[in-house]
Amino acid sequence: MTLLVDTPPGAEGLVVQRCGLWGYNSIGVVSGDEACAVDPGITPEEVLAFRRALESGGRRVTKVVLTHSHHDHIRGWQAFEGAEVIAPSAVANKEAGPRERILAGKAKVDERLGVEDAGFQYPAVDRAFDDHLTVRVGALDLELEFLPGHSNCTSVVHVPALKALLTADYLVSPGLPYCRWEAAPFEAANRRLRELVTDHSVEQVIPAHNDLITGRAAALHAIDEELAYFKALRQDLAGRLDQGDSTDRAMRGAATFMAERRGVDLGPRARQDRDNARRVLAELGGAQSK
Repeated sequence: MTLLVDTPPGAEGLVVQRCGLWGYNSIGVVSGDEACAVDPGITPEEVLAFRRALESGGRRVTKVVLTHSHHDHIRGWQAFEGAEVIAPSAVANKEAGPRERILAGKAKVDERLGVEDAGFQYPAVDRAFDDHLTVRVGALDLELEFLPGHSNCTSVVHVPALKALLTADYLVSPGLPYCRWEAAPFEAANRRLRELVTDHSVEQVIPAHNDLITGRAAALHAIDEELAYFKALRQDLAGRLDQGDSTDRAMRGAATFMAERRGVDLGPRARQDRDNARRVLAELGGAQSK
């Protein structure tokens, strides 16, 4: 694990820890003697190291924000005793079936990592929100906004005073969108991110995986890459269907086209192109989204 960003005790800023799996970023917002942990993960050892970084200089972790319910994002919620747990209502109200699938996915990864975490439970949310919630941490306001698209329960965190935007699983790999729910809401979410960056002069974007994006121009470019991706994918799929391709053939052909369009071999990660194509096909009436 690597500490990418560290703010000295007593100051306002961010603490970002890069974890050992999936380029995952645990993110903290700190101000004075308070701290907020956003999606702490992934292994118990990494969560403990992250907590120590947040608590340096006598800071107290008073809040834990969970942007959505995918298991990598909820793994560390129990590590901050006494902290208020905050999440979208769609996370708090998740039904039993989806909860069981999330916990099963976590257990499968735990087994692969050799992690023993028998006491883990689905998050008990203390404060839920539907569309928007302002949370105070020290002298900072955190603006939490429900923004489904990546999943049906995703939110993002905007910290105006820091000109920072914590984008959860949006912009984790610009040019290869990780859409796990529906394509049209994913595109709408990116258009909203563009508004936030433009209207609030955001200078730092911190996604939940991979590289941080520094500078307004770089953030806008990353968002435009995501939107251009789906525009090209939709056009290619529509053309293939118009030519009489089966849905399976169209999906496979479009995925190959998007990989060639990118011009970079991403190896196994490029399977996401096929998943994105399947989700767009579902909207076009050619396949069923899973």
